[in-house]
Amino acid sequence: MTIHNDFLTKIDPVIPGHIIDPQRPVLPYWQITQNAMCSAPHSHPRGQFIYSSQGITRVVTDKGIYLLPTSQAFWCPPNHQHELFFLGAVHIANLFIDPDWTDHFPKTQCVVNVTPLAQELIQRSMQIGTDYRSDGKEYRLMTVVIDELSGLKRAPLALPWSNHPQLAIIMQAVFNDPANHHNVEHWSAMIHTTPRTLARLFQKEVNMTFSEWRIQARLLYALEKLHDGKSVTYIALELGYSSPSAFIAAFKKIMGKSPLEYMSVIKA
Repeated sequence: MTIHNDFLTKIDPVIPGHIIDPQRPVLPYWQITQNAMCSAPHSHPRGQFIYSSQGITRVVTDKGIYLLPTSQAFWCPPNHQHELFFLGAVHIANLFIDPDWTDHFPKTQCVVNVTPLAQELIQRSMQIGTDYRSDGKEYRLMTVVIDELSGLKRAPLALPWSNHPQLAIIMQAVFNDPANHHNVEHWSAMIHTTPRTLARLFQKEVNMTFSEWRIQARLLYALEKLHDGKSVTYIALELGYSSPSAFIAAFKKIMGKSPLEYMSVIKA
């Protein structure tokens, strides 16, 4: 997929993700950045738990696009290639988990809801840093960090992606213009196939209908705009909804709360 932005500052991947040491199960790394991206898709032998305590982060992998507002985090298993985009001013906490300690984490990439306890543990791990002994209280606290983070519940802030060449063309076009209202008939004609074949392809590749996938793409767009301070009315019109209430209903169906309720939780 192609979502690079030439106006973003490029930063290099960090070293702790490549250090193998089971005696230090968690290696925390704190960073403050502004409109930045990792220099290239990369992977590392440690798993990575990514949490934005301020701002919003987008993670891109060959499996999908994942959005991380301040109430969610991203789990990336060891050796999974990924790329990070920091949208605006972002305070980012990375917890690199040694592969010997990842058995209880999900085997696949996912976004998870961050509990208040998890937030406190992440903050405490940043204070401890990377230099601690395996026979001290800091080590014991890091094992508690792993217990809490590995049990967090998944959040619906993922946009699955396919590398199928024809499907990727459509996905890229919709992602670049989520307000686009072209239907399956239009897209199937563009790639010289039938609507039924295209519908089956979406189900096979991302386990969603085209309409479901487009709604998810619009959700990610809406969340980014909400964090930019845009109004519900502005976003509804941008996405081509018939009214703000129609957008609110679509948002609430996925997120379980209205846009304003969601943002009030984020800002609390």
